Amino acid sequence: MKQGKITVFGAFVMFAAIIFNSHNNTYANHHEKESEWAVSAAEKRTLYVAHWTHTPENCPGRSRDGARMLSSFWEGRKEAEEKGIKILGAYVTVTEHDYFIIFEANDYNIAVEFFLPLVPSQTGKIVPVLSMDDWLKIMPK
Repeated sequence: MKQGKITVFGAFVMFAAIIFNSHNNTYANHHEKESEWAVSAAEKRTLYVAHWTHTPENCPGRSRDGARMLSSFWEGRKEAEEKGIKILGAYVTVTEHDYFIIFEANDYNIAVEFFLPLVPSQTGKIVPVLSMDDWLKIMPK
């Protein structure tokens, strides 16, 4: 079982690296001369990774109601976007029954509200993260 979890984590790391490296709008380009301090607190967004999982028995794909719940949840991203959530990537490990959703938000409460439809049948966590570039800037030398 642990070996499966390592594989899921490895897949997540790969997807996160692709998203962080390919997403040009998240962080200032290296060529911009404006100071990072010019970004106001209202514009500063936190980057999160959400990991949700379920058992094979609870898989939304096994029933019409489960599939509707998942479809409804995913359609809710439009409303969440209006409230300030920007989804950068969403991935499913179909055979492992995991979801990884990478997003930005400036309000954690809105993020929790977005994921509430998954709570009855899923186990999850929402973790704030830094890009590797941001971490290396503040990492103790």
